[in-house]
Amino acid sequence: MFVLYIKHLLPEEITALNVMHKNHPLHLSRSRAHAILLSFKEHSVPMICSIYNVCRQTVSTWFSNWEKNGIDGLVDCQGRGRRGILTEKQQISLVQRVEKSPRSLKSVLAKFEEDLGISVSIDTIKRICKQADLVWKRVRKSLRIKRNQDKFDLATDEIKELIQQHKENELDLCYFDESGFTLEPCVPYAWQQSGETIEIPSSNSKRLNVLGFVNRDCRFDSFVFEGSVNTSVVVACIDEFAKQIKKPTTLIIDNASTHTSNEFNENLERWKEKNLSIYRIPPYSPELNIIEIIWRKIKYEWLPFSAYESYASLQEELFKVLSNIGKNYKVEFA
Repeated sequence: MFVLYIKHLLPEEITALNVMHKNHPLHLSRSRAHAILLSFKEHSVPMICSIYNVCRQTVSTWFSNWEKNGIDGLVDCQGRGRRGILTEKQQISLVQRVEKSPRSLKSVLAKFEEDLGISVSIDTIKRICKQADLVWKRVRKSLRIKRNQDKFDLATDEIKELIQQHKENELDLCYFDESGFTLEPCVPYAWQQSGETIEIPSSNSKRLNVLGFVNRDCRFDSFVFEGSVNTSVVVACIDEFAKQIKKPTTLIIDNASTHTSNEFNENLERWKEKNLSIYRIPPYSPELNIIEIIWRKIKYEWLPFSAYESYASLQEELFKVLSNIGKNYKVEFA
């Protein structure tokens, strides 16, 4: 029997239907609730069919289920729909195989079918992986396995204390590091037209070495050199940086050879007299030096593609970015 429209709704039923329409996790249940409300507002069955692209029988079934069971009639019972090809145990096994061989779903699929004799599609594997909270993203290089975890944890706690002192204006916490830029670009992700590929110029060139200082408020200073960077250059840059110090300052640096040489260490006491203390992070702990974020932003986001057209363009665009860090280019450090 066809139910043509919903004649009566109580205020509490209207409220419950509105909540289901706006908040229910399943699209179909939201659609059914909305259809009941539309019918109550005298929308015809053909109009509702057109809105949800379903037949009259389907809409009438929604109305009948509502008349018989109320809000419960708009929710599918457990067990409806086609049963999955894989059991829960097989899905877990599939996810474990993907985690062991994360770079190629095709090889996982072939081995899975060979072992179990079950044929599934790549789309099915992707759906199961997403349900298991696996995502496809770029793999990162890491030296974490080489570091001393106890020293890393200790340094993390000590830096947290320094950050708190910086927030309380007891000291200025700054970070120092070097990075190089050439006409060989870092290849970023970018939105592109389907079927087309953005091509970035790439060639060999001289290296622009940038020595940078940044504090927790993204105040940035830098020195740029075309020649090689040795300890004497590093010491000279820190001397220049020390001239602008107005309160006790801690400078976090890594363990590069230019930061641990005898020549460098000979200046530690002299800098301390100028209210500048040096804090070396443990080896293989780049995440403790937030200036690494600045270098990554410059290379992957802030430098325009046109910077790689020529060495002159690279110099111009790099200087433009460096001079505007903390202004047009800013990072909010956590």
